[in-house]
Amino acid sequence: MINVHIVPHTHWDREWYLPYQEFRIRLTRLVGKLLAILERDPEYASFHLDGQSSVLDDYLEIHPEDREKLKRYITEGRIKLGPWYVQPDESLVSGESLIRNFQLGIRIAEEMGGSQRFGYLPDMFGHISQLPQILDGFGMKEAVFWRGLGEVVPESGTELKWKGADGTTLFAYRFPNALGYNSVFRLHADIDKAERQLRELFEGHLLPPTKASSVLVMVGVDHMEPQDDLSEIINKLAPRFPGYKLIHSTMEQFLASAKAETESIADGLYTAVGELRDTNRSVDGSINFLLANVLSSRMPLKQFNAKVQFELERWAEPFSAIWHGMGGAYPDKLLAQSWKYLLQNHPHDSICGCSRDEVHRQMMTRFEWAQEIAGQLTDESLRYIASEIDTSALPDEAIVFHVFNPLERGRKDTVTVELMLPDADADIRFFEIRDSEGRVLPSQWVDMKRELIAGNHPDDEVRDLGLLEAAVAPEEKGILVGLAFVRKATVRFVPHELPALGYGTFTATPVRMASLDERTLVDGHALENEWLRVEVGQNGSVRLLDKISGRQYDNVLVYEDGGDIGDGYTFSPPLFDERFSTAGLQASISVTEDGPARGALRIAQSWQLPVGLESDRKRRLSTRRECLLTTELSLGKHDRWVGVTARFDNQVGDHRLRVKIATGIGAAQSWASSAFDMVRRSTKVAQPSDDRWIEDAVGVHPNQGLAGVTSPCGSYGFAVAPYGLPEYEVTPSGDILVTLVRSVGYLGSPDLRTIRGGAGPMFKTPEAQCQGELTYRLALIPHAGDGAQSGEAWQRSAEHHLPARAVQMRKHAGTMPLVHSFVSLDTPENPIVLSALKRTEGRDGTLLRGFNPSESEHSVTFQLDRPVKEAYVLDLEENRKEPVQIGASDGRGATLHFKPKQIITIEAVH
Repeated sequence: MINVHIVPHTHWDREWYLPYQEFRIRLTRLVGKLLAILERDPEYASFHLDGQSSVLDDYLEIHPEDREKLKRYITEGRIKLGPWYVQPDESLVSGESLIRNFQLGIRIAEEMGGSQRFGYLPDMFGHISQLPQILDGFGMKEAVFWRGLGEVVPESGTELKWKGADGTTLFAYRFPNALGYNSVFRLHADIDKAERQLRELFEGHLLPPTKASSVLVMVGVDHMEPQDDLSEIINKLAPRFPGYKLIHSTMEQFLASAKAETESIADGLYTAVGELRDTNRSVDGSINFLLANVLSSRMPLKQFNAKVQFELERWAEPFSAIWHGMGGAYPDKLLAQSWKYLLQNHPHDSICGCSRDEVHRQMMTRFEWAQEIAGQLTDESLRYIASEIDTSALPDEAIVFHVFNPLERGRKDTVTVELMLPDADADIRFFEIRDSEGRVLPSQWVDMKRELIAGNHPDDEVRDLGLLEAAVAPEEKGILVGLAFVRKATVRFVPHELPALGYGTFTATPVRMASLDERTLVDGHALENEWLRVEVGQNGSVRLLDKISGRQYDNVLVYEDGGDIGDGYTFSPPLFDERFSTAGLQASISVTEDGPARGALRIAQSWQLPVGLESDRKRRLSTRRECLLTTELSLGKHDRWVGVTARFDNQVGDHRLRVKIATGIGAAQSWASSAFDMVRRSTKVAQPSDDRWIEDAVGVHPNQGLAGVTSPCGSYGFAVAPYGLPEYEVTPSGDILVTLVRSVGYLGSPDLRTIRGGAGPMFKTPEAQCQGELTYRLALIPHAGDGAQSGEAWQRSAEHHLPARAVQMRKHAGTMPLVHSFVSLDTPENPIVLSALKRTEGRDGTLLRGFNPSESEHSVTFQLDRPVKEAYVLDLEENRKEPVQIGASDGRGATLHFKPKQIITIEAVH
């Protein structure tokens, strides 16, 4: 007997080829029709509402009167949704955002009657290596997916196992290659035709690859409303299929059956390992594209996403939790709202940049809202903490400020601080910076500007401590409390060391003359410190010397530009492409900073590039337009990395710009950061054979802020830390290429050469050309050892991505010391990464989440600044699983043993 599980569904894109509000109108009609069907037809067993709970928020905002009706049907299992809030692109968002996505999706669904508990991954463009471990952390033991398996399809069948980076293994069902999640859009009302539909499905697509006696028929497609006569058609079809049992079913029922039916041959199932990002290679010609170049579509979206993720994960949540531990209120509702705005930008068609222009304009507003909330909460928590620091013994004439470090390790890199001075203050030429022990620190003046500031804080006393003078009460001044014109002086200085996840206190004293430090970091057109030397040639070429290893890297920064007739999904060069390089381009070189704390050089180049494509789109135009390109190289006194800030005035279209870092390190593999992992990938690209081609295999891969190569001997390597630039490529010769912009004009291009047909409708999207001045940041990191294992490159990239922040306060008494660490690791040289510090959901405990991206085991003690009464290991839903032993010496630490690639979440109760 073959069990045929018929599951009606829709795949719901919150926004894509229509903007959000237009799609939402369609959603209200879809859900309204579904409710009417369920009320009228008791035999209509269930409808799969695409595995994401955001549809409830979006619908109930318009129709709150339907809440109880929806809740009843979800409770009865007749509407299925969750565990996602939205279906994201897994590679373009952080690991923490994936966890929060599941937490929010499950919570909304459970509050409305129940959430599905399996990984539903129907349309994502590839899958990350750690998703099995994340799913398992939520109690999910099965996954359903479509894309990314590549070469082994259809030979592997539809049932398989998926083994994650840490060894966590799930039962997985892969949608049939040619059908995906759309077996049939609708079953035909004519029963003869409906019978033919099913027989063709069974014989051509479902029975040949299956290893179970259950098959899955998905009835529906993107944005499809439910079929109101479905149960009637199933009943009429049943007698025509002897040997088959037609079941109006659910995904959960099907997975349970297929898993049970393959248990006896579990060892014979194909096991997919790690990330699933291979190009589809199948003889059936099915359009199961990977669409790897969504990594570089509309790059400003990716950069803003990185900014908000860093703000929430490394600033707003941790320091709000720290202030909560000191007795303050935890802003859980505001943090949740910021997270929700961010997650609403993470659906795969949204964050991938492959939607209409209106969609992406609206995304920028949501990013701004998320950033405004998170940034304000960061500022409030830092000022709350600073208000408790006792600075009463510091000199009266000094400006007092505190520098906060969000990293779990101490750091010595150069700090930039903006000091507020009275608007009418006497002329000040220099500052003398001292630490809390009175030591004069290397420092330099950078800038001075007049600015209107707003002292915005919920506690008037804390607000007033952050102003040059206490604010006048509202009853005396009016509504503009805390507003004042000041002069902001930008100063850089070099601390001896900032403590891990804590702060140091410093003073700035205005002086007429600076005490000159004879050792600046600038030497002609070169920058040099104890670790590195970077030189700029007259033609703009850059040479980098790693003084520790003695290795020299020549022509390390070259920009390359080529044509692109592609779209939001796919890079496709013109048939007769013309490519350009800055190698040998005339350059103007200047020194922009010269001091003991930091040096900087600027390389300015005028680049003449084709304005666009010929009318036949087969080649780039001969007409050129000037695009100004400036590159600033910076090096701090103790920096182990070279900072790069590039500004490109994009005045042309239909092209791709990449920066090439020539390392000369030939390697068979590259490595790059991923969600909770460091992933190794081949530097060779194997193209599909002609009979299996539907899209070109590509050499580009995702990174989440770090990518590099290691020498064959494993003793040295070179890494690049791009900020919000997720597409990179490494060639077998060791060139690292980071994509800066892909300028394209279509959602679905009419004439792609690198893919069969394409993936999107042929809408023009002029804003995807990304015109205007674009700014990019990255760091160059030569290092010892294997960068995928040691943790050194990760630490340097974190210093670049998360610079320390300063808070200026007037002198006052307090209870906290001048220098303090709230959380630290006892072995700072190991690769363990802290990814979350927050209050536990629904409890007053402190949650810490760490992970081991390396391939070796490591033990580490998380040292807190307060005694811990008890501690527990948590699952990812933040349920307590087992107790953790507290350090016996002072009761402030918990020692954890991390297996390779393991994620561990603990709760400390004080």
